[in-house]
Amino acid sequence: MRGITATPTIAGLIVQLFHARTNAHLQHLRTKSYATHVALNEFYDNIIELTDALAEATQGRYGILDYPELPYKAESDPIMMIRGLRRYIDENRDSMCDHSELQNLIDEIVAQMDSTLYKLENLS
Repeated sequence: MRGITATPTIAGLIVQLFHARTNAHLQHLRTKSYATHVALNEFYDNIIELTDALAEATQGRYGILDYPELPYKAESDPIMMIRGLRRYIDENRDSMCDHSELQNLIDEIVAQMDSTLYKLENLS
């Protein structure tokens, strides 16, 4: 996602993932490509469950999180959006947490992004 300026925390990541879900749903509704439509549907269905699992596990370890109020920014290019968010995770994940169970949940989120990128870039 372009313009991410929040301190790299899991709470901030969770908010950004919720924004990505909304963007993916809007892009899903706007596209004229069936393959893009299906790939984004899968992404927004799965990312919300994966994000919720990360939020609940993180709160189980640390207590209720203080979720930042990050401004929502509409994204028009799903590939750029997902690549930007993945890059943000790659660059900041070590500062977000060092517990393996939470890192594994982040891995599942990144795997969903990679799968979606494959479908958007090669099947659309």
